[in-house]
Amino acid sequence: MIHSLAYGDVRYFRMARTFLGRALYWTGVYLVDGLLVDSGPPNLARDVRRLVSELGVRQCVTTHYHEDHSGNHALLAGALRITPLAHAVAAGRLAQRDAAPQLYRRLAWGVREPARVAALGEWLETPHHRFQVIHTPGHAPDHVALWEPRRGWLFSGDLYLAPKLRYLRADEDVHAMIESLRRLIALEPAALFCQHRGQVEHGGTRLRHKLEFLLELGERIQALRRRGLDEAEIARALPGSDLFWRLWTGGDFSKRNFVTAFLRPRS
Repeated sequence: MIHSLAYGDVRYFRMARTFLGRALYWTGVYLVDGLLVDSGPPNLARDVRRLVSELGVRQCVTTHYHEDHSGNHALLAGALRITPLAHAVAAGRLAQRDAAPQLYRRLAWGVREPARVAALGEWLETPHHRFQVIHTPGHAPDHVALWEPRRGWLFSGDLYLAPKLRYLRADEDVHAMIESLRRLIALEPAALFCQHRGQVEHGGTRLRHKLEFLLELGERIQALRRRGLDEAEIARALPGSDLFWRLWTGGDFSKRNFVTAFLRPRS
């Protein structure tokens, strides 16, 4: 399933595999001036192939290596002779097939085929725009955001997602995420484009709200730790329920991952 939305000169394609007519997990890609921002999950390859053949795609950039964002890079290389661009950290990982993704990932997105990518520089140019490439680790070590200063556009990949999260992936670095948020907030974006939510109204304010939430959550976790609670007890004391996501992802998404990440020494 793919839905198309237009935000002026930017087009957003929201996509997901469906089961009994319901989306399992929404993600999306953007098209601006011939530049495709991410290529979508591999289990939607047929839809993506049809889509890109109609769009005049000339370049593809990778916000990060996760398969819901890079899953059709091999298709682009084969069908359109486009070599996707990615942060240098991602090149080795994307060149290899992810042999054993967790069950929820295989169900929601499929298994990504290996693809050769070229390393991103500090700037990325299209016929009418010039994007600054900003390394924003945290959600993933290779994560990047794209900033078009003339228009005030910020393509934030998966760094935003929501102002408050009830769970964290096991491999996320929350300390790096906080620093990346600070870096993007300083840009004062006029328009924020999230891969999973589309254009976010009042994007700069929403980024600040997420930063404030993480800082407050970290302080709460540290305070509970000083009271002698272990990680499991701290997780139970945090607001909200993560039961569905823990069960669906086999613990890859959980509140406890937040606790572990905040208590982990900064690298």
